[in-house]
Amino acid sequence: MERVALVTGASTGIGLAVAERLVADGFALAFATHSESDEARQAFERVSARGRAHWLVGDLEDPAVPDGLVQEAVGELGRLDVLVNNAGLTSAKPALELTADDFDRIFTVDVRAAFLLARAAVQPMREAGAGSIVNVTSVHAHVPRPGFALYAAAKAALGMLTRGLALELAADGIRVNAVAPGAIATERNEEAEELVDEIPLGRAGTPQEVAALVAFLAGDESRYVTGSSYVIDGGMAQHVVPPAW
Repeated sequence: MERVALVTGASTGIGLAVAERLVADGFALAFATHSESDEARQAFERVSARGRAHWLVGDLEDPAVPDGLVQEAVGELGRLDVLVNNAGLTSAKPALELTADDFDRIFTVDVRAAFLLARAAVQPMREAGAGSIVNVTSVHAHVPRPGFALYAAAKAALGMLTRGLALELAADGIRVNAVAPGAIATERNEEAEELVDEIPLGRAGTPQEVAALVAFLAGDESRYVTGSSYVIDGGMAQHVVPPAW
């Protein structure tokens, strides 16, 4: 039976690479984007040319949208087996310049929306008999960086949410894991190449490399994996020695 995956933030970068990889792996795809922009339409056309796909649109700052996306995905594609919470916001500026609005927007999209989507996905995954939720966090959930304090805090929160959900949903056969990318060269991450000197492997990663890891966690080969966070950063986090707690 054809399985179905829902990917948020699917129109660019890591999200688009994940969408393309999952379709190539035989999934029908619920392709979720923030808006019906020309960029999003072109990305959807790329994905839908490779397999069965349905385009979903919704602003994740609206608390009603996550439930609506899941319901539409199931209604159009028949079931839901995989959820990839990829959509996220960041604000690269010093912590003391951040505002209450910055806090609310980043935590709303990066944490609350991911939680609401996961919660909505549980019932159709139960009906399917199993499921996989993959939350895209960041290497900064593990290693802080100046200018990204709020983003790092949100991604760390999503990482702990991943672990909590993994414990609570294991009895339903639903696995929950996180992928924590480091410097990935995308059209919206111009800083990635500037960090090469900090990366032991000597280069930025590619969206396709992250997508391969997500595909592993989405598929049956990882059926004994849950509650884990996979850092994919070329070794960048190894420059930081953790405290001896």
